[in-house]
Amino acid sequence: MSNTKENIKRGSCPVYKKCGGCQLQNLTYAEQLSFKQKKVEKLLSKFCKADKIIGMNTPYHYRNKVQAAFRTDKNGKIISGVYQSGTHHIVGIDECMTEDVTADKIIVAVRKMLKSFKLTTYDEDKQRGFLRHILVKKRLCNKRSNACFSNRHSCFSVKK
Repeated sequence: MSNTKENIKRGSCPVYKKCGGCQLQNLTYAEQLSFKQKKVEKLLSKFCKADKIIGMNTPYHYRNKVQAAFRTDKNGKIISGVYQSGTHHIVGIDECMTEDVTADKIIVAVRKMLKSFKLTTYDEDKQRGFLRHILVKKRLCNKRSNACFSNRHSCFSVKK
């Protein structure tokens, strides 16, 4: 199989069935575009004629806004990733085929630093902990990234 946008089988993502972010990963990129074209035409047919969808040259790492949830598993390991579709179970992800590479690296770095800063992840059941989510947005104009932390408390308080 050649590595062109028409022939890439995007189902190579190991968590696409669990992850809520990419429901069409079992299709090639050409099949995804065809599916989307039919969907748009069906939805808009009463109102107007839909133009042909224009695909990307490289259909990877195009999402410039990435949100990750955090939790600590029963063994004390900190997990970051996305919620499994329709649940609050976090699917651990270090890198994603659709997310910005820099955003993924920032999220992994934050996850690795949490213990050294004595910060805990938020536990929904116990209503305790600090970090719930992180949102990383890459600015397209200057390639800089901003990170926003979502926590339980209104201010940071770190134990020394």
